[in-house]
Amino acid sequence: MTNRRKRPALSEKDGEIIAVGASVASGCLPCTKFHIRAASLSGASEGELLDAVREATRVRRAATAIMAKAGGLSPAEAGQSVAESGEARSLIRELVAISAAYAISCATTLEAHLEAARALGATGRQMFAAIEIACRIRDVASGKAKAVAGAALGVSKDQAAACECAGDGAASSDAASGQAPDAQGGASVEPCSCHSDDTARARRSGSNPREKGC
Repeated sequence: MTNRRKRPALSEKDGEIIAVGASVASGCLPCTKFHIRAASLSGASEGELLDAVREATRVRRAATAIMAKAGGLSPAEAGQSVAESGEARSLIRELVAISAAYAISCATTLEAHLEAARALGATGRQMFAAIEIACRIRDVASGKAKAVAGAALGVSKDQAAACECAGDGAASSDAASGQAPDAQGGASVEPCSCHSDDTARARRSGSNPREKGC
């Protein structure tokens, strides 16, 4: 019996647009630059990229507002919820929002966007893929922050740059395919790689995110 490979949960273009949102939300500048370029090469328009950046920024503002409200504060820049915004929502925007919310660990916002994505017909594989992208990029951003803090505090390079981006050994195609990491480890992934298929995309774009500290 032939073992067919499942169709990817996300297209390359959608995966890169989501990666842009997760990079912005995580505060990873090299990741953001790399994925904007990769998304452009995969066919994303400037408008689609701006939407991803705006969506990630809105998620960060909404999370800030939630925290401020929990502390009895009312910041002027408080973000609107999905229901309050009143604008038309698309599936790709909700997937970007899911990835951004996971990247900043805002469970309240994540829950709202998961529900909104389901209402628009998102599959579990698509939502898992968006979260997997955020997980990888968030770990890269965390590793960079550790390195900066470690250098400033004078600790060893190993202590400062300990990064567990791909500790589960997930195959590089897991994020795009929406499949969970192989229980037996699967193919090893070099630490601090931003997102699935980065190496192949870097070859096409002529850039390498690792050279930029990603």
